[in-house]
Amino acid sequence: MRPRRTAVTTVLALLALVAGAGVANASSTADATQTGDGNVTTFVAPGDTLEALRAGTATGVLTKRQRVALSDVLVVRVSTPGLGASVADQPGNTTTERFRALLSSPDATLTAVEITSGDDPPRAIDLTAEQLVVRRVDEDTFDLVYDTGRLRATDDTNGNGLADEGPGTAVAPVKVFEFEFTHDGVSAASSLGIFPAAVTFSTPPDDGVVLYPLPAQRLVGQTLLAPGTTLTVSLDGVGRPFSVERTTTVTGRQQSFANLTLDLADAPAGIPLAVTASLDGQRLRQTRGRLAELTASFTPVPTDAPRNRLRFRNVSLSSGGFLVVRNGPDGPLVANRYVAAGEYDSLTVQYRRPVTADSVVVTAYVDVDGDRLFEGGGIDRPFRRNGEPVSTVVDLEESTPATPGTRTDAPTTEPTTPPSTDTATAAPSSPTTAGTPSQYRITDASGDGFGPGVALAALLLSLAALARRD
Repeated sequence: MRPRRTAVTTVLALLALVAGAGVANASSTADATQTGDGNVTTFVAPGDTLEALRAGTATGVLTKRQRVALSDVLVVRVSTPGLGASVADQPGNTTTERFRALLSSPDATLTAVEITSGDDPPRAIDLTAEQLVVRRVDEDTFDLVYDTGRLRATDDTNGNGLADEGPGTAVAPVKVFEFEFTHDGVSAASSLGIFPAAVTFSTPPDDGVVLYPLPAQRLVGQTLLAPGTTLTVSLDGVGRPFSVERTTTVTGRQQSFANLTLDLADAPAGIPLAVTASLDGQRLRQTRGRLAELTASFTPVPTDAPRNRLRFRNVSLSSGGFLVVRNGPDGPLVANRYVAAGEYDSLTVQYRRPVTADSVVVTAYVDVDGDRLFEGGGIDRPFRRNGEPVSTVVDLEESTPATPGTRTDAPTTEPTTPPSTDTATAAPSSPTTAGTPSQYRITDASGDGFGPGVALAALLLSLAALARRD
């Protein structure tokens, strides 16, 4: 029964932490419970800054947080009135030795006890371990620097908040501990969630990594690693000879992200992917995904004014692109319309130049560079099916298209975004020169964004770790 109750308590505590309130404080602005003039604040930093922090040469690498990953550096900042004088009075040659001596005296204690509702004794972290290095911040403020992955915990059988004698074991995430510092009758407390080092990648929609063989493909990873952490991210084809590797730096204060922009224009479409993040050569986690096919389909239908506009039904594009209409098989462009990725029951393209031929040719193009400007003969390229452009000829003298509308199936995982209204787009104001890239500005367009919630991201990571642990 204990694991389930402990898991529930831990998740509730983590929800409070990721919401920015803390377990011991209901305030949405404070990060700890302080009494009087005492203070306990926890900071995180990238793991590779450990020695610089111990030496006091690192600047600007600390991020105030109540959650830490096992690969991060943990810094516990404590302060009370007169703390500096008390430390100076202790025996020892260094600040670390004197501070450790103070913690061994009756005048000060620093504890970290696991928050749990189980029947077994809670576990406590030994915060006076040999790895501890203390740096003085100002007269009465000190930073205690820890390698989080080397923290050890044992049962607190007597309930005094201190780890029992013994070597202890590594702290297994996901856990929440309450830190309390007491000195000369003044106490302060804060809570800290300890998480695994992990990165979870996804792209909208949230069904794993979905990328396209296009430039500027955005890959977003959610993580609890400290800002400034350097990660190596690799994309590998599953069963296919394809591999891309890039480095990125974790950013964000309240919530961390690993963002990559990749040029995949030459990548093979329609293959499964394995996306892997590594930290200092250690693989953190692998996320499955795919390099999706660029698919499009549409069906032209007759209109009341066949030489003024052309209406389409059942339009589907897996990526943003254009419906381009030309005056005859080899004629000039007479209209184009930007269409965001999705499925549409009905769309209309208005001609902006005279149609003199007996038929028009409609082709679906991919907006390769994402600028929503059709570049005829430039970087934008036709959607293809079986190697041929997704294109059809519409005979203007007949009531039905001379060639059946080209159909391809859109990926089942792509969003369905039927528009509520059919809005026309701007069109070219002058003819284009054959073979020369020409741009046509489009005024109506829409697309999906990406905005993961801070609390949800951290909760998903914690639940995944809890599931693995159970």
